[in-house]
Amino acid sequence: MSTAQVIPLRPNLLLAGEANHRVANHLALLAGLVQTHAAHVGKGQAQLAREDVQALLREIAGRVVSVGQLHRRLIDSTPEQALDLGDYLIESSHALVKSLSLQDRVGIVHRLEARCVARPEQVQPIALIVGEIIMNAIKHAHPTGIPVEIVIYCGRTGNGRTLIEIADDGVGFPENFDPAKDGGIGLKLIRQLAASAQAELEIESDSLGARFSLTLPRNHGAPLR
Repeated sequence: MSTAQVIPLRPNLLLAGEANHRVANHLALLAGLVQTHAAHVGKGQAQLAREDVQALLREIAGRVVSVGQLHRRLIDSTPEQALDLGDYLIESSHALVKSLSLQDRVGIVHRLEARCVARPEQVQPIALIVGEIIMNAIKHAHPTGIPVEIVIYCGRTGNGRTLIEIADDGVGFPENFDPAKDGGIGLKLIRQLAASAQAELEIESDSLGARFSLTLPRNHGAPLR
């Protein structure tokens, strides 16, 4: 009886398999977000205006773009390797704006510090959160329709935790608005995604704009190697 020869997989094949596994998980997450949107629409009015449908499809397209950007990043990384979150947020936010032709609706400024890292399983929820905040700011920050400016900061706290802040120059939330529980589907998704990334979420607002802060757990945000 012949013995089958076991041929070890090359490292690049192992990396590709791991990346595909992660992206499959992220696509499942994306499908869950679309289902949440579907449930929200089902509870609303019987017919949607053309503009509302266009906005909804843009948001879904933006999430697909985010998953594609992450796949390109993960294909060359190992499961234990921390990713440069700052560089990825630059890529994903620019890809979002360009793919949805939003250049005349938003300007994005990035402020990055050294060693702004996150584990691969956290990068996708964070990128989706940033995308949700960008889309919400475009819709609500300036009721008059003027372009909104968004500043994305990524760095580390005094105790070494990774911190991401996204701020806009809009009118802020309405008076007596509680961002911890109020808001529409966008804020609901942001809170859900922050919980999935095990990130502490803080939302501040005044007449000069809104600010979202995400702080990752120390063991998740620390450089791995």
